[in-house]
Amino acid sequence: MVCLDTDFLVAYLRGDPAAKSKLEDLYRRQEPIHTTTINAYEVYRGAYRTNRASELAKVEKLLDALIILVFDRNSAKSAANLESKSNPIGESDLLIASIAVSNKQILVTRNKKHFEKISGLKIESW
Repeated sequence: MVCLDTDFLVAYLRGDPAAKSKLEDLYRRQEPIHTTTINAYEVYRGAYRTNRASELAKVEKLLDALIILVFDRNSAKSAANLESKSNPIGESDLLIASIAVSNKQILVTRNKKHFEKISGLKIESW
């Protein structure tokens, strides 16, 4: 199972060919495709900053096609544990990583060097 990071979502929304190809590959493999509530917030924030309804509609369409993982009690426990053992990577990314770890997800990101600081997090680049 894979979890799409914000950098992937933004690249896809901007029409990046590599992101489109990766998503098509995931669908061909019939992978359950997830993202987190934190990633959803980040792409919504970007859409609202553009102040364009068309950007918001693109975000809505993309998120409607994904399974959204939430920051729950297990994720909170994982975040606290990860923070105590890992180099700081920023709160939002720590929350994303904890959701991915607690849900046994592979995080699809180009920010590999950053997320490699989190022990137990599986990462796949695109």
